[in-house]
Amino acid sequence: MKKLIFFACSLMAGVSASAQDVLITKDGDVKNVYEVEVGTNAVFYKSEDKADAAILRINKTDVYMIKRKDGTKYDLGNGNNVVNNSQTAQSPQTQAAAPVATSVSAEAQRLNEEAIRRVNDYNPKYLGDDTDDRCKRLLCLLGYGKDSQIINDDVEIECITGSLNFYKLKKGIKEGVSNGAARSDVPFRDFGTEFYDNPGIKLRVKNKSGKTLYLDLGNTFIMRKGVATAYYVPSSTSTSNSSSSGMGVNLGAVAGAVGVGGALGTLASGIGVGGSSTSATVNTTYSQRVISVPPMSVKELDVQLMFPNIETYCDGFGIHGYINDIYCLRPEFSFATKESGYYNNGETHNFSEETSPVKFGFFVSYSDAENCQNEKKLAFNLYLRQIIGFDKKFQDQGIGASLLPKVIPDYKNYPCFVGAVIEGGPAKRLPKNSKFKRGDK
Repeated sequence: MKKLIFFACSLMAGVSASAQDVLITKDGDVKNVYEVEVGTNAVFYKSEDKADAAILRINKTDVYMIKRKDGTKYDLGNGNNVVNNSQTAQSPQTQAAAPVATSVSAEAQRLNEEAIRRVNDYNPKYLGDDTDDRCKRLLCLLGYGKDSQIINDDVEIECITGSLNFYKLKKGIKEGVSNGAARSDVPFRDFGTEFYDNPGIKLRVKNKSGKTLYLDLGNTFIMRKGVATAYYVPSSTSTSNSSSSGMGVNLGAVAGAVGVGGALGTLASGIGVGGSSTSATVNTTYSQRVISVPPMSVKELDVQLMFPNIETYCDGFGIHGYINDIYCLRPEFSFATKESGYYNNGETHNFSEETSPVKFGFFVSYSDAENCQNEKKLAFNLYLRQIIGFDKKFQDQGIGASLLPKVIPDYKNYPCFVGAVIEGGPAKRLPKNSKFKRGDK
């Protein structure tokens, strides 16, 4: 196999800079390809340079190397993401160099620090009079981590949190989520107005400049528990329109009717029968990797589920996932013990960025050029900063609106999610949180 790959690489080295890219498999096969996209688990490409050419797929683990027509190499066989041998301008589809952080003016840095301080210094006042009662829910406030940049001279990013409702979809979460992102038609609402299950987070990107900016979703990521997922997933949708005219022999009509042949008036062998004619138009729509944000406007990215793999997300911290059916997924806390006592309404506990059981990272790439040359970036982290106990009020099958808006009315101005507190029953089978002690501030 090594000889095959060596031979393939030697062959690739001799390929001139033509209209196609080159893909080498780990078996040594060399393919001349077009419009290559490297996804999370697969590589997508075309074998023909045509707009309506089929998009082919190969597992990423089966690919050794990709060489772009501009000289850029993706060395997948050695575990390296990119080897860039070209200093020429690249399109978003062929861009390999990682975005670089842009310089930030003193005023923009001041605004960035103020925005982060507003979130991290928020300590809500509990308005309920039931602080002697055990809580059933937890408001989980998120904070920005060290060196987070959500504002620069071009862009301002706001994190919107809420709950996703999959009940209108036949297959629920399985149908409504792809690669961690929710479909655009899935309702995304405030925790206190309807559901608190399926917590999600949406980035709202504001263009503060007087020029159009271009977001590169292929270089924009969310990181859950250290695993990065791109906002862009290569995909395509094809639709076709066909029409037939003239008169055909019955044999051709029968062949088409029973599925043996193609269009009406043709046989399975492709031989036309009679005087009929057929025309067809195929339209292929591709998902957008680059989206534009006009001057002084806002673009919202797809809502991302906070915990797609919630059952194993925070193992060891007393936080666990619960799925009661295909529509409902929620984080649950089980840290109460007889020795430490139960968690009460209005009670709070603070986590540092180092001790937090929940962490997210974000990496947003953009450019002022449509081909995304010389991309800039904003990078920031979110972590579970504080939990606050409160009671519940069941509505709508037991998972609906809670008392949260009454006891902490300003929570919706800050990034957060809601978790359930479980005691006894299933909680007896779950490990308790050894790092949490009641009253430990």
